[in-house]
Amino acid sequence: MPAMRLMRGFSLIEALIALVVLSVGLLGAAVMLLESLRTQGDALRESAATRLAHDMSERIRANAHAREHYGDSPDTTAASCESGCDGAQLAAADLAHFRQAALALLPPGSSAAVEIAPAIGPAALHHFRITLQWRSRDADESLVTLLVLAPPVAG
Repeated sequence: MPAMRLMRGFSLIEALIALVVLSVGLLGAAVMLLESLRTQGDALRESAATRLAHDMSERIRANAHAREHYGDSPDTTAASCESGCDGAQLAAADLAHFRQAALALLPPGSSAAVEIAPAIGPAALHHFRITLQWRSRDADESLVTLLVLAPPVAG
């Protein structure tokens, strides 16, 4: 029996416990990696939505003489207006482009809108609310809304 005491090494139980501890650690790392990928996707979506809203505000600024037409409901059948169209047609084309880009960018069930912000007097046409809404992955009921106010064009 004294020879048995001199044997060194791991027993089967010790090896299984080490394997369980290692598995739990790797599982935690995998969950952390997946959550970081999901968060990165949400951040990229929000960044793209910000660029889209900024693009729309620049389109409104560029077509300053037809600002009142951007408050209209978007015409989804509006053709692209590349040359020879008036301000109202350009506004309809801009709104259609904005809506199509938002639907392509955001998940299904999202909405995009351009509204003239509530104001009194001549300042009413100088403030626009550009809204993009989509469902967040974190909660079923929460909506993430991005609001951008386009300041008036000088002149």
